This record gives sequence, C-alpha cells and structure tokens, in this order.
Amino acid sequence: MEKQYIFNRRTLLGGAAATTTVGLLAACGGKKEEEKVKSAGKGAKVEDLYDINAHPVSDLKQGGEVRLPLGSIGPDFNVYSTGGSNSDTYTAMSTLYAAGLWSSLPNGTLELNKDFAVSFDPKEENGKTVVYVAVNPKAKFNDGTPMDYKALQATWQILKSTEGDFKIVTSGIYGSVEKVERDGDDFKVKVTMTSPYYPLNELFASILHPKMADPKVFNDGFVNNPHPEFGCGPFKLADKGWNSTENTFTVVPNEKWWGEKPVLDRIIFRTLEASAERAAFKNGEIDVASARTSTAYAEVKNVANAELRKGQRLFSGGLNLNPKRIEDAKVRKAIFIGTNREALAKIRFQGLPWEEQLPGSRLYLPFEEYYEDNFPKADGDAKAAAQKILEDAGYKKDGEFYAKNGKQLSYKISIFGDDPVNNSMAQTFVQNMKELGINFSVNSRASSEFSKAIPARDYDTTFSGFGLSTADGTSATKQFYYSKDNEGIGSEEIDKMIEKMLVIKDDKERNKKCNEIEKKHMDEISTVGTVFNGPDFMMCKKGLANYGPSLFQTTDWAKIGWLK
Repeated sequence: MEKQYIFNRRTLLGGAAATTTVGLLAACGGKKEEEKVKSAGKGAKVEDLYDINAHPVSDLKQGGEVRLPLGSIGPDFNVYSTGGSNSDTYTAMSTLYAAGLWSSLPNGTLELNKDFAVSFDPKEENGKTVVYVAVNPKAKFNDGTPMDYKALQATWQILKSTEGDFKIVTSGIYGSVEKVERDGDDFKVKVTMTSPYYPLNELFASILHPKMADPKVFNDGFVNNPHPEFGCGPFKLADKGWNSTENTFTVVPNEKWWGEKPVLDRIIFRTLEASAERAAFKNGEIDVASARTSTAYAEVKNVANAELRKGQRLFSGGLNLNPKRIEDAKVRKAIFIGTNREALAKIRFQGLPWEEQLPGSRLYLPFEEYYEDNFPKADGDAKAAAQKILEDAGYKKDGEFYAKNGKQLSYKISIFGDDPVNNSMAQTFVQNMKELGINFSVNSRASSEFSKAIPARDYDTTFSGFGLSTADGTSATKQFYYSKDNEGIGSEEIDKMIEKMLVIKDDKERNKKCNEIEKKHMDEISTVGTVFNGPDFMMCKKGLANYGPSLFQTTDWAKIGWLK
C-alpha cells in the first residue's frame, strides 16, 4: 500500500496507511458494474463522507476486544519526533497519549476537550496576544505527574524550534510564543505571544510529559520503548503489550483515567503486510481490513459477516520526491510536469467503485472551502515541456537518458509492501520516466521499513503523502513549505510569504495566502506531487460500532465496541 506520514495541522495528528484517484471500474465476468462512489467536491455534505456505524454506548456490550492491522509500528514510538512521525505508530500510540486541549468534529471544527481543558481565553494586552488556559485539575499522566503549567511549559520548550536540541517535525505556533507561565495556581496558565500566529487553537493540541523535555529522552529514549508512563487516556499498554517479535501492540483499560471508561477489554494492533492482512481478515484473525486498493477490495468485499464502510480519505500526495537525493529543483519540476498522473491514478483505482478528479493541493481536499488546484501543469505536450525544463537547465541526452557534467539522471522509486497495485504503478512510472529521459528503477521493500526510511530520507522517490486533520491549512503550509522546517529546502522568498501569512487573523485571507504559497512552492521547489486523494474503504466485522472512515473526527477509543 502507499504510505502516509503525519503532518502538523494541529500539533501532531495522523491517520493510517494511504490512498488514491481516478479509478474507472470495468464490468467483468458479465456482472453488473457496481455503483461508483464519487469523491466529494465543493458543497459536499459532511455526513456523506464518513461512516463509523455510530451508536450510543448504551447499545454496546461491555467488554470484548478489537483486533486491528497496521503496516508498521515503531521502532521509535515518539510520534512528536522526526523519527516516530508516521501514521501507523500514531494510531497505536493515540490510545495511550490522548492529552490535548482540542477534539475535532467530522467537519474539522475544533472543540475544547473537557477531559483536559476548563477554558481557553485569548485576549489582547499591551499590544500582544495573550491566551489564558485553565487545565482540568483531574488531569494527570500515568506516572502521577500533574498536567499543570509545567507540562505546558515543557511542551512549548520542546516544540518551539526545529533548530533546537529536539528533533521535531515542525515548530508550528510554538515558535511565536514568548513565554508560558503559572497564572495564580498550577492549573491556570498564561501564554504570551512574541508575535501574532493564527489559528490560536493550535496551542496545546497535544500536551507532553515534562520528562520529555530531556533531549536524550525525546530524541532517543522512545526507540523500542513506548514509555506508557508518560501517556494518559482511556487505555494503557498491557503488561508486555509491545511485542517486537510478534509485532503486536496491546492496550487495556486504564484504571487511572478520569474520563469516560472504555467499553472494550482490549485492543490489539498487529503489523501485517497487505496480503497477510487480507488473509487474516478472511480467517477471522482481525476485525478490520483496508479495502482502498483494487486488490484488497476484490479479495475482502465478499467476506461473510462483514460490511464495507465508505468514506473520503483525508490523504494528499502520491509522488514524494526526496530533495536530498534529487537535488536539482528543475529535475523535480520536470518529473512533476512529465508524470502521467492520470495513468497512475487509473491503475490505483481500477477495480474500485470510486471516481475523482486529479487533485491539485496538499493543503486541502476538493470538498473543502479553501481548496484550489495548485499543481504545475504543462502548456501543451507534457513530455515536451518536461524535456525543455531539463534542457534549459543544461541537461543533454546521452543515449536514452539525460545527463549533466557526466552524471546521468538515475534514481529509484521505492515501494513498501506487497500489494501488486503498487508494483504496477511503479512499473508504469518507470516507463513514463524512461520515455521522458530519466532512468528510474523499482526498489521493493517491506511495509515495516517505511517508518524507518521516511524520517531517515532513505529513498529517492516514493508513492506516499500526508494525512489531513483539520480544515485550516496554516500549520501544514509552514510544515511543508518553510525552509527552516525542511532542512533548508525552500526559498527565502517563500519563507517571507509564510511569515506574513501566519499573522493574518482573518481565516479566509490567511487560507488564500496558503494557496498562493503552495502554488509557488509546487512550481519552483517541487517536492511532493498530488496524484490522488482517494476513498477510505474499510471492511469491518458486522456489529463493530463507532469505528470506520471518520473524516476529521478524533477517534474516541473509549466508545468503540460491539453491538449487543
């Protein structure tokens, strides 16, 4: 399967494995063609975009277990660091690390999470933005440490700069915070901003344990150690819950949790290759299976005592070019322009009841209010346009492929997992690039390698992308396109545009600037190309409630269970 890793639309929030585009479903074997689900465009109804089989807890049996597949877990369990920031690890850890001031509704609206927050009150004082936060006094980490002003101070200290001692993905709002201080008692906090930054509800979307403020602990201490004592939430790690040999991660109810008690006795996550996941689902070993690729859909759609749940996938990307390996931005732009995105999308969706137009944004999905198509396009023939970009940059054909200063343009497309759809996409991409004059080959790797390869930038190109978690593109714009958050990849001009964008208070105007920045970055820097968004199709065992394609909604693990 294609992969997804976390980006910061709130502090850190992610989804699961990956997604897709244009698939035309052909009738076969004389059977009637299935009715297609069309991707959502402008004006779509939110209720049509997700399906969790919602039920009140009163409808559920108390107890039982749910068994869920993931492509990879760990080995770095710190999802706030560059080493652990992938969506599969996040999914498992979100059962343990629930601390944060905000919960998200399906449409992306953020609400105060009353388990952790009493109030959040922004003001203007002496020409500066000041935010008064009251934390729920009941809130404690699993080791008994209170979630007071010290925890909020630690969160700020850790996340305030990508150039500090902590290996973080992005600083987001915390780079604009001047100080975090006690305000009357330990559970009341005053946050003073150095400079304006919007939206303010990015603050403390996650709250980190004060002991994570040790760089050694933060950067290296979570490798093969989930540190459950630093978390809090409805579940805790079971005794020997992380089994690296069997690749299982098991959580059980947390007796220290002060919020709504969980319905289930146990949640078990298993890391499985795509083919093994399908086999396990058919054999009754797991309760959910992805059906986002045609291979998976065809194999699991008729499993007995199961049902298909359909939604819009919150995924953006598809073609990820590593600027540390493909160093010349002109080459990256030529790949963008010359890639036959329609062909890749058709392969990705052939056999799926799904239709969508090619997407053009990493920041927004087509149904969102602020969506614009920002992907660079050829004026005329794409192949000719891409080759002109290369030739204008000094590359010349040496046999079949372009070269410069004696060095041929030669790279690898890495695919993770054993789903044949990915291999077909990769082979098509390789042939596409060969016709363009760039020498690509396929590098097949296990799903479990993904969580190591991405943070280490151990790839030239992959089919991967990012998950969306709120409807405002502000933080994602900074994370994706600000050079200081991207190892210097970007430009001074774009950086200045981002810095100006962050201080715009009006949501509409700020998001308009996000699109201007994205358009310029895609055109000039060209690092992640949008090929598909795709469906969120899951096969779930009948009777499983409050779980499935959930759009922007924060997963409420306490409410998941089995119908009576």
